[in-house]
Amino acid sequence: MRNLTLLFLVISLCSCQINQDKKVESFSDFKTDESTKLYFKNVRRSYYDVTELETAKLETYRFKKRVQDDLEPIINLAIVNNWRFDEAYVLLEPNGKFIGGMDDIQVRWYDNSEELTAKFENTNKESHLAFADIIYNNVISEKEMEVWNGNEWLKFLTTSKAKEAFRISMYDYYRLVNRL
Repeated sequence: MRNLTLLFLVISLCSCQINQDKKVESFSDFKTDESTKLYFKNVRRSYYDVTELETAKLETYRFKKRVQDDLEPIINLAIVNNWRFDEAYVLLEPNGKFIGGMDDIQVRWYDNSEELTAKFENTNKESHLAFADIIYNNVISEKEMEVWNGNEWLKFLTTSKAKEAFRISMYDYYRLVNRL
């Protein structure tokens, strides 16, 4: 009987494991529901710096353990909760020292010795999400990435702290909008 209880406990714990290495497909649904908002506010909110924009009725969340210096190229994320419309968005926030600005972001990586690039088109919430999806998939695939600074390609998201901040922020966003 004791072995059966132990087996049940092990199976239960294994089945509750969330697959954090799952790649995501492009998807532009920004809707949140009550259960995901409650989970985010009650469980995940404490990991974020929160800015409330009263006039716009928006809440902005930035991961507390993100890299905030200009020593390396970084794109941090802000999760924006638009509670009036039950939507959430992800916004890219590059540091300006290495990355020329929001209109000039290009990322390069290699897949089976094939060079792939992505250029950020700063037009709307869909473009922010699509570019963040590309970076997230490369982070979880452990691909080395480089960013164009206007003169040369620089290593990008090189530290585990920077990668984890990006991965966790995106994972929390995906859970908030029911993508994972």
